[in-house]
Parts: sequence; C-alpha cells; structure tokens
Amino acid sequence: MTLIFSRPKKLNHIDTVRYEIDMLRYAANRLAEQKLTEREAWVYLEAFLLHYRNLIEFLGKETASQTDLHVTTIWQLANLAPPTKLHEIHTDGKVLWTRYEPKDSQGGGRISQYLQHCTTKRIDAKDWEVATMMNEIEPLLCELEKSLGATPGILDPVPPVPTLSYFSACTTVGTHAAAATLASDAPLKKRPKDFE
Repeated sequence: MTLIFSRPKKLNHIDTVRYEIDMLRYAANRLAEQKLTEREAWVYLEAFLLHYRNLIEFLGKETASQTDLHVTTIWQLANLAPPTKLHEIHTDGKVLWTRYEPKDSQGGGRISQYLQHCTTKRIDAKDWEVATMMNEIEPLLCELEKSLGATPGILDPVPPVPTLSYFSACTTVGTHAAAATLASDAPLKKRPKDFE
C-alpha cells in the first residue's frame, strides 16, 4: 500500500490565505465538538496552532521577508483593492503576533516553540485558550475576506466560527478532555446551534 498525499494545489496567493483560514476554522470547529479521542484532540490542536501562527504572521508581522505573503502586500500581488480597514487589520494583527509569538526577551512561550521543532520549551506545560484565540482572530478574518475577491476557494469554504465559550487545550499534558478543559469557575454554557 502506498501512502502519498498532497495538499490542494493553490492557483494563486489568495488561495493560500483562504486555505489557512479554512483549515484554522475547521480545526477550531473539530476541537469545539468535544467528541474527540485524546490523540485526535492533539492532532486538531496542532493543526489549529499551525494555521493560527501562519495567519497571525500574515496579519501582524512587522516586516515581511521577501517571499512572505503579508496583509500589506498581497493586494498588489493579487491585483485586488486592499481592505478599507487595512491599517486596523494590520494593527490588530500585530497585537496577536506579539501575544502569541513573543520574543524570549518578552517572556517567550511562542506557538513555534511548542510546534515548529523540538525545543526544550516543549516540556513546559502550556494551555492554549482555543476559544479566546479564535474569538480574537475571527473578526480580522471576516474583515479580510471582504477583500479577497469572489473567486471560489480550492475547498468548500468553512463558515466563520461563531463565538466560542471558554475551552482550552494543552500541548504537554495528556487528559481525556484535552480539547475541552473547562475552568472550574466558568459557567457551563449550551453550545451554539452551529456546532450541533
């Protein structure tokens, strides 16, 4: 048996951004289902963190490398008008970039230290407040999508994630509820109908 897989071919740079958005939303929706085995939860958490990091770099990195797609430059590459709120999107993206990819001098704890490669940081317990992270980025993604053009994506689009109630997942501690550890003082809320 041969196992060969590839991600969908991207036809243009907008497809790359749409793919990141769709995969982030898909992973967040799966984590919110709370019906996953422990290992499935970890797989979806890693996918969520990977696409989240890619998107906050796209939205908020101060200066992009020559081959990076960036919220301030993709519009020229795609021959599209930039969003009217481009400055606000980039400013809010910088906040998320600083929060989730802090330099060591700012305390570290970057997503990339737990995901990108094997580091000494990976034995440090780290909870990822998935609902909070998604609630922070989703308004930026919705605003961004208004300017991405009407062309269909390479996959069926994943609709915006509704506001999620609190849940977190940990990349270093195994629990049977890795995707849905509720804070003891947080009220248990009924999930939005979008998830049922």
